[in-house]
Parts: sequence; structure tokens; C-alpha cells
Amino acid sequence: MLEDRRSEILRALVEEHIRSGEPVSSRAIVDRAHLPVSSATVRNDLAALEAEGFVIQPHTSAGRVPTAAAYRYYVDHLGPGRLRSAAQAKINSFFGEVHLELSKLLKETSDLLAEVTDLPSVVVAPALRGDRVRDLHSVQVTADQMLLIVVTDGGRVLQQRARVRVPITASELEAAHRVVSAAVVGSDLGATPIISDEVLGGLDERTREAVLTMNDGLHLAAAAGTEIFIGGTQRLTSVWEDLSAVQRILEVLAREAEVMKILAVASGTSIQIGAELPLQDVDLAVVSKTYEAGASGGSVGVIGPMRMNYKRAISAVEEVSRELEDRISSEKD
Repeated sequence: MLEDRRSEILRALVEEHIRSGEPVSSRAIVDRAHLPVSSATVRNDLAALEAEGFVIQPHTSAGRVPTAAAYRYYVDHLGPGRLRSAAQAKINSFFGEVHLELSKLLKETSDLLAEVTDLPSVVVAPALRGDRVRDLHSVQVTADQMLLIVVTDGGRVLQQRARVRVPITASELEAAHRVVSAAVVGSDLGATPIISDEVLGGLDERTREAVLTMNDGLHLAAAAGTEIFIGGTQRLTSVWEDLSAVQRILEVLAREAEVMKILAVASGTSIQIGAELPLQDVDLAVVSKTYEAGASGGSVGVIGPMRMNYKRAISAVEEVSRELEDRISSEKD
């Protein structure tokens, strides 16, 4: 824990550097923090902070810039923030009016979060397994192909094509649908439908094949990869001035596994900065928060350089996460 004056100097330096992107002088710190001390005293404190690894001086006679340790200290001692009224109104309006199937809602939410933070955003959908099946539809595409449409209690609408080994008629598909629907509606997606041997034995061969094909199709739908929605990628070049950093971030966003690594997995709000992330040599910070959606949950977050506006990012991520959770919950009721 830093002494009060040095803590205040570090806070002022971080906030001024976030605002300007330039090395911060001792005079700028005095003015910003309204400190009742001279610039010479601040310079002495900055030298001490530099020795402790909180700031660096890019070159002689330049001001100082914060290190990752400074941003971590700043975030850990940051008081609660509030969204600007315009951003709060935009979030309230969006969730007050939107009525979309879950995947579309999450995509629109990623765009909203990017808009209110001016940062690229990521929204991870809840896991499919464990979501309860609300309804099942089957559509015959050709004599040997069907389309399964699954609607879950979590608001997901999943489509899965399936092919039967023998051609079937519309009436046979309808008969198979009744059997499978009775077994899966109200059950967890991915659970094996309990269809007794007696029921299967009472079906003709082609209807039985259709039932088994539907069962396989439901498992494929449940095993589908987690949906990830990314908003505001057009902001990358304005957020990072270094084009090599932009390329690295784009490579990360293109890989689902890496995106999942950098978002919060524990409940609550997570702020990861610099080397705390599983990436090397990237000027990166991530603010994220999990949300609940029935038996499972997802997460929302923003990514940016370490010089991001943490007050705005944290407030926006927490508010959007809360509203999204409330919206999903109300759609299920």
C-alpha cells in the first residue's frame, strides 16, 4: 500500500495518461490532483514510484507513463463509478425495447457494449448442455433428410440437419417426431432421450430409423461449440495505434479457445491487465463479467489497451451484464 500522497500522485498520473496518451509531467499531476505541494516534491515521489516499478520515463526530461503494475494498483483502489447519463439511457432503451431470439440478442448486445465503451466487445453465450428443451420441430427437406429445430428454455433456437439411412415419408417423420418430442421436451438438451425398447419395437423400420436419426441430431446440436459474438472490431485501429498490435488482437479474436481464455470464468467482475492475460507481448487489458442464464451462464467483456478508461469500461460491463441477465430471465418466465 502506497502512502496517501504517492497513491494520489499515481492515480492522477494514470488518469491523465488515459486521457492524453502522452507522458505526464509533474506540473500536470499537481494541476490534476490539486496537490498542495510543489512540482519538485512530485518529481521526488515519481522517482520513488519509478524505483518501485509503478512508472517509467521514456526518455530524459520526458514525463512518466504508468506500468502494468500502476494500472493494477489503480484498478484495485478504484472507487465505484457511474455511467454517463447518455450511455445509461442507451442501455435502458435497448433492453427495454429489444425482443429477440437469444443468439440475435447476444449479437446486438455486443454491438451495444462496443458503442457505449468505444472498445471492441465480446459476448459469450451460455453453454448449450443443461438448457431445457421447450419445443421440438422437424421439417422434411428431402426423402432422406430432415431439419430439426430445437427451442430451449434459455431462448436458444438451434437448427440441425440430419440424414436417415433409408428414405421416409412425411407420415413416418411425423410419427417419429411424436415419439422423440414426448421424450425430450422438458428434458435437458444433450440428455439421452428415454425411449423404451417396447416403444421402438412397436415402430416400423423406417420410423424407427427416423427416431434414432433425430436422437443423433439432438446430440450434435447439444455438442455445438459455444457461440461468441464480437462487436466493434472496426474500432481496433483507433484503440491501438500500433498496427502490429491490431494484427495480434485480430488473430486472438479469430480463435474461439483464446477468446474463452481471456474472459471471466469465475462469477463476478474480472479485470485482467498485461501479463495477467494468457498472451505474450500484447498491450492488452480485459474487463469482463459473467451472467447467469438458467442452469448455465455466459460472459460479457471489453478488450482494449492497458490505457483504457477503466471507470467507463467496468460500469458499462457490469450494467450490460445485469440487464442481459434480467432480460434472459424475463423471457424464460
